Amino acid sequence: MSQTQNINATPLLQKISYLGVILALVLVLTGSAYMKLSNNETIVNNFLKWNLIDFKNYIAFAEILGIILLIIPRTTIFGVLLLSCILSGAVYTHIQHSEPFYFPLAIILVIWINYLFIRPKKNIQ
Repeated sequence: MSQTQNINATPLLQKISYLGVILALVLVLTGSAYMKLSNNETIVNNFLKWNLIDFKNYIAFAEILGIILLIIPRTTIFGVLLLSCILSGAVYTHIQHSEPFYFPLAIILVIWINYLFIRPKKNIQ
């Protein structure tokens, strides 16, 4: 492979990696929102325990909005910020109730690493 082919392949691999991570985030967060909206027994019991049952559907709709914003290139930063806020609230809630908080924290890190380092940058010329 020549140097020119290698330079041209890098942005393609970067874009594929970025879209793969976005797809994984969409699947995980859509599943989370679906579980909240479907009144899954475990989710309802957790929200009752955390005294947040009144906010369960609002959180699910905010997750869906964050997913939509994350997918649209012009609004990606707003999706990143909204999902970061939601997941930070999840981390805080889990810490407050002495529960494992690693999963929402890991998702926050994946979102920000993907946005800051993997997302293809626009060429400035």
